[in-house]
Amino acid sequence: MMELLAKQTTLLFCVFSFSLAFPAHINPESIFIPPAHLLRNNAGDVREADSNELPFDPRVPPEVTDQDANIVLKDLGYLSADDVVNRLDQTTDEIGRNALKRLQRRYNLTDNGLLDDDTRRLIAAPRCGVAELNEIEEKWTKRSLTFKVSSYPKTFSQNEARQLITQAFDEWTKHVQLNISEVKHGEADIYVSDEQKIHQDRLGQECRFTANTTLAHAFFPEVGDIHYNRDRNYTAEEFFSTTIHEIGHTLGLDHTVSRTSIMFPFHIRYHSEIPLEDRRALQAMYGARRIITIPTLPPQTESSVARLCSLNAFDTILNDARGRTYALAGDYYYRLGERNPRGRRISSKWPKLPGSIDVAFTYRNNKTFFFKRSRVWVYADNQLEAGYPKPIKDDFPGLPSNLSAVFVTKHGSLLAIRKKQYWFYSPRKRPQVGKEFPRLVYDFKDMPANLDAALRHTDGQSYFFKGRNFYVLNMKNYTMGPATPMEQLWFSC
Repeated sequence: MMELLAKQTTLLFCVFSFSLAFPAHINPESIFIPPAHLLRNNAGDVREADSNELPFDPRVPPEVTDQDANIVLKDLGYLSADDVVNRLDQTTDEIGRNALKRLQRRYNLTDNGLLDDDTRRLIAAPRCGVAELNEIEEKWTKRSLTFKVSSYPKTFSQNEARQLITQAFDEWTKHVQLNISEVKHGEADIYVSDEQKIHQDRLGQECRFTANTTLAHAFFPEVGDIHYNRDRNYTAEEFFSTTIHEIGHTLGLDHTVSRTSIMFPFHIRYHSEIPLEDRRALQAMYGARRIITIPTLPPQTESSVARLCSLNAFDTILNDARGRTYALAGDYYYRLGERNPRGRRISSKWPKLPGSIDVAFTYRNNKTFFFKRSRVWVYADNQLEAGYPKPIKDDFPGLPSNLSAVFVTKHGSLLAIRKKQYWFYSPRKRPQVGKEFPRLVYDFKDMPANLDAALRHTDGQSYFFKGRNFYVLNMKNYTMGPATPMEQLWFSC
């Protein structure tokens, strides 16, 4: 257990001390957007989220200094000491503006690098202290969990705090296949506590709240603890909404850019119920609470295998050593360029290769590499190389598991992407992956998160895929082109 907990130190979403000492005080009384000006988003209205606009605020935008902005940028992972150390060609002001632009692009604001009205409103809003740059996203491996309230905010009695916390857990569990109950004695899976500005996690690592507008922070599975900011004077509504948000992290949900989501990091809305989009996100991890009887299906025959044009997305897309392009989906592969082909078994072309591959690419002496979770398979002339599969870290030290896409540059480096993060792997450098990684994909203007595949094609273009759309990356200015249906270039339907 201690080994597992030690591994989770990479998941500590605490705000650590920063070598550039910026003042860490933002007066919440002067910049807090009061409840009267916040949108409510009760899940009784189960329509899809239809507005990502900032809520109307009739007041003059709050004062936010560059130092205030830097606190938020550092807390959320957009600005770090590595930016200053490794980007010597930029001034400190330029580094700050570029970090602010990344935040603005992330939240659909005008990316001018300036503290304009909308940016000040966003930065000044009460927020979660969990960083955007999380190392991995996990879920609990068991379905019955316990929590223990070790301490609680001074604005509530013990019974009031426990009741609100229990109700917040119940809001999640009534929608998913999880059972979470409180224990008052002994060990628990999740510890809930009220913490001072500088405090420790259960492993003894230092954590801190760097601003009074930081409401709380939490840890991903399977640590899952929740820390409230002791300096906050919570209202019941704010505390309940904050608790629902932090439990989302505790159960494995990351931040989202949807302003109607409970997982939006800035608390511009108060939630009393779980929005539909968040229910679906957690149900995708744990399953819905209702029990569905699935009928036994007959064995799949060749005629029942899906055709290419009926698929909504792919696991990965690759060019082989001869320049032929294939799309992989589940246990099947499809030759692009053929007219609406049926899938063929992956193992019939690449023996011993499993289905549901994460990424694939041709590299090093025209060998084809397949990644799945933490392992890699290598094929030469469609034959598995001796000694494979093996851990990815053995062949590509510094790259994580569960990748979404890998792009091979013309210089032989790898751009590896997982959800909203990316790494550069440079085989000629030591270490091959620099300490400044991972970074957010929003460094590439207009690049979407959660890509399915990436490909440097024989035509010299750099293609990225998501769902049934593809994008072309301009390698001169690192700007992504518009989404284009794959039928226009890749399919013959």
